[in-house]
Amino acid sequence: MKKYFQLFLFITIAISALTGCDDNTETIGSSIIPDKDIVIAEKKEFQATSKSLNVKNSILNNIGRLYLGRYTEPETGTTLTAGFATQFASGNGMVFPEEGVLGDTSCFTKLRIYYDDFTGDENNAMKCEVYELDNVISEGEEYYTDFDISEYYNPNNTPIATKVYSAKDYSRPDSLSSEEYASNIEITLPNKIGKRFVKQYYSTPSDFANSEVFINNVFKGIYVKCTQGDGTLINAYRARLEVAFQHYITSSSGEKDSLETLISPFYSSKEVLQLNLFDNGDVSELVDNPDHTYLKTPAGIFTEVELPIDEIMESCAGDTLNSVKIEFGCHKTSDNEDFAPSTYLLMVRKKDMNDFFSKNRVCDNKTSYYTTIATNTKRYTFTNISQLVKHCYNEYKAGNADADWEKVVLIPINIATDSNGNVVKVSHYTNMSHVMLHGGLNNTIPVEVVYTTFNR
Repeated sequence: MKKYFQLFLFITIAISALTGCDDNTETIGSSIIPDKDIVIAEKKEFQATSKSLNVKNSILNNIGRLYLGRYTEPETGTTLTAGFATQFASGNGMVFPEEGVLGDTSCFTKLRIYYDDFTGDENNAMKCEVYELDNVISEGEEYYTDFDISEYYNPNNTPIATKVYSAKDYSRPDSLSSEEYASNIEITLPNKIGKRFVKQYYSTPSDFANSEVFINNVFKGIYVKCTQGDGTLINAYRARLEVAFQHYITSSSGEKDSLETLISPFYSSKEVLQLNLFDNGDVSELVDNPDHTYLKTPAGIFTEVELPIDEIMESCAGDTLNSVKIEFGCHKTSDNEDFAPSTYLLMVRKKDMNDFFSKNRVCDNKTSYYTTIATNTKRYTFTNISQLVKHCYNEYKAGNADADWEKVVLIPINIATDSNGNVVKVSHYTNMSHVMLHGGLNNTIPVEVVYTTFNR
């Protein structure tokens, strides 16, 4: 037994070298191990199949950014339209002075959408409409980017504001650099909203005690939709509702003899719901392409892969499965750098693809993996998914498998790491991009398996 353990330890080291090169390894170690106890490492190639998976406009709304605009990709002919709904936090409850607001009313109300990135032409004229929400979007539920916003506002109502804008912020003073000035879309709202805030604050200050009561009793939020224009998509990091009021200034003599205009801000934040709505239009031509598969973001299209797990395990029965490697080459990425493919690609079991994000999971290298794109070859390589293969097969043999037990899904992602480089958060990649992968119904994808066997 000790002899076999030593042999296994030796061959494990040898296999590590084997999986990193392409040399002939069919009889590695045979010159060292006695003939009657030869341990042979071999490679076998199997074939996986793949197809595009149309997820339509549906990914989990945990993005943390706000998207607004419309863009038609010239290379695919598909159009993404984006809008958002957001609530506002009430701060610590002290949003107006205890006294001294002139007339207990506001003088103007504005919405500002702050952005630090955009896709497309900065000079395009775009138009959006703003609606006040009629119903509260409840906390504690999962919202996807295709949720029905009409449940929360009346689309037949007249918008409370409209705005023609461009990604170039012409209101920025020439004297200020982009580092000194935060680009934003400024939208004037009806001042009756601000007046309502001030009046309600002084009549029922408890309605501003925290964001929950503020949203339920004062202001449920807004919905901003793109209605005209094409060629620009704003990527915003915050929305701010401003209620301006005039306030008496007390002079050194104790007299309230002058006025100043102040602003009470209400921010969108992680404390409240910020929900994007994506519409990718008709992507059926891409999905139905039998010669390739696609990764299209945000939402849109993922790639489903059926791994030959049963075939691998039956072929290697009684042997030790050392590595399973699969590689996905990018047949085509966009020529436009604005549509660069995601650096990171997730492989997750199909049955887990929604729970993975909703339960804030990170890759466990058993049911989920991630890899990075090779910038020189434009390939995503999963070097060893043997634990996935064995886990799925054991589940199947135990009678606990579903119809998709051999299927995984490839999803473009962003990752966040801690100070030690450990992945602490995985979220959907939401930049505009499309990647054409080798595969599809007319092509298979090689799966390289390395295994060892004792020749007794």
